[in-house]
Amino acid sequence: MNTRIKFLVLFLMCCYLGTSYSKVTIPSIISNNMVLQQQTKVNIWGKANPGEKISLESSWTQKIYSTVANESGKWKIQIKTPEACRNQWIEIKGENQIRIQNILIGEVWLCTGQSNMEFPVAHNPKEKWKTGIINEEQEMKDATFNEIRLFHVAHQLAPEGEKEDCEGEWVVCNPENLKDFSAIGFIFGRKLYKTLNVPVGLIQSTWGGTHAESWTSMNVMKNNPLYEDVLKQYAPENLKRKKDVAKVPSTLWNGMIAPILGYTVKGNIWYQGESNSVRYEKYAQVFTNLINDWRKQWKQPNMPFYFMQIAPHYKQPAGIREAQLQVWQNNKLKNIGMAVVTDACDSTDIHPRMKQQAGERLAAWALAKQYKQKVAYSGPVYKKMKIKGNQLILTFDYAKNGLTTPQQSPVNGFYIAGNDRIFYPAKAEIQQNKIVLTAPEVSHPVAARYGFGTFFRVNLYNKEGLPAVPFRTDSFEEK
Repeated sequence: MNTRIKFLVLFLMCCYLGTSYSKVTIPSIISNNMVLQQQTKVNIWGKANPGEKISLESSWTQKIYSTVANESGKWKIQIKTPEACRNQWIEIKGENQIRIQNILIGEVWLCTGQSNMEFPVAHNPKEKWKTGIINEEQEMKDATFNEIRLFHVAHQLAPEGEKEDCEGEWVVCNPENLKDFSAIGFIFGRKLYKTLNVPVGLIQSTWGGTHAESWTSMNVMKNNPLYEDVLKQYAPENLKRKKDVAKVPSTLWNGMIAPILGYTVKGNIWYQGESNSVRYEKYAQVFTNLINDWRKQWKQPNMPFYFMQIAPHYKQPAGIREAQLQVWQNNKLKNIGMAVVTDACDSTDIHPRMKQQAGERLAAWALAKQYKQKVAYSGPVYKKMKIKGNQLILTFDYAKNGLTTPQQSPVNGFYIAGNDRIFYPAKAEIQQNKIVLTAPEVSHPVAARYGFGTFFRVNLYNKEGLPAVPFRTDSFEEK
């Protein structure tokens, strides 16, 4: 090959590489069929040639937005969104042109956590634990919604650092697309859609068997004594089993949250905690740090964060549920709430199939707090205790219309103790929003517990039909 031909080949290769590099690209989360959060500013971002001018037009405004890619080739544009609407488009122009179509403007929510949020609508025979939502066939009959859109972030580990993109696509909600989508997410989104009558976008980012530290950015954990044991235990060089890779601190933040970070959302629903139960005494602070971290990183300091208290199970200690309750009752955290499923659990299956209660109760929090709907959103919560002779009198919040049990059956699940710290089953009498407890073995009661164990059967509700939150009034060591 002579010199002129070599030069020509080299020139053409350079032109090709230059053209490829300068091509404007956008992440998978920004694509056809997406839902953008209404009546706010949303972020649209991507990559291009450094210094390349990027312009953006949309169907709902005559304004043309523009920016210039930075020295790393990254660019971002914020655009205002209108009230909920359908069939919109965005056009992005640089060296090339991208048109994003079939966009909805409505309400966008994250659905995150471990396996109980990952648990799909449909049974998957290839994965034993994915047994499908109870009444799956009936639920699938009510599963076609053109104005509910789903984005499922594919599993991606990234222990080495944050990823810029992930695999996934926005799809229309229908029985086929729902098969492997979060059952809780679907029930939650369907409730919002039917109540608000606006488009709903659901973004699922989940991985079963993972602890909260996997979902927390390393900036929060490095040099923090709270995480010293976890950082050491799950350091790559100390891993003994392949499946433990998904528990490496920050690996799921890096691989499954960072790529969608900045996509403007209304809020987040979260179901996780089982994998932190071995360190439940630290979970309240670990989870609080995660919430604050996500809000800061998203630049949405008041992002709603509603979470499930994990269901009773024979391997799950009471301490993990108590830690979750402490997070909810933390006065420094705003816009958070906890839903309870003490009546939708399975003693031996950590993945109970009754996901309707979980999804509906998380939706109640969102509807009441974010959308100002007049709906009950919490079951009874212990407020205070009074000792009167051989009686303990407990008062509850979220029970202004009174307490009750199904079919007015006797109340189950209360225990009381005296100064000997031995707890005995208690007889419970309902008096409006109060419970009066007595036990023949306890003449001078000093403490009470309700549903405080691994697995238990309890039956106290408020008149709106929401179950009471498990609790204890004491701080004794567990017996």
